Amino acid sequence: MAQELITVRFEVVVSEPNFAGVKAIATKDDKTIETYGSALKGEGFKDGNCNTWYVLEMAEKRALARSILKLLNLYEINVKSEDEAEDFKKSNN
Repeated sequence: MAQELITVRFEVVVSEPNFAGVKAIATKDDKTIETYGSALKGEGFKDGNCNTWYVLEMAEKRALARSILKLLNLYEINVKSEDEAEDFKKSNN
């Protein structure tokens, strides 16, 4: 983000005890994109996508990562954030 001179601002779309949604607006030079991140508190990912009570922060983190990847066209070459990449998750086996 710093190396590419990207600026990002956030708007909270929803903030509840168990769920949050954040909009990220990322800009680099004359290009701007908007994207979202969300987090739903669940029991061990059975009924949510987050196992922490910090749902607003997790939604912001996801929106930030997504906005940078989109702005730099990195999804086109299959680059994903840690939260989106299943390969990064530790196995319980």
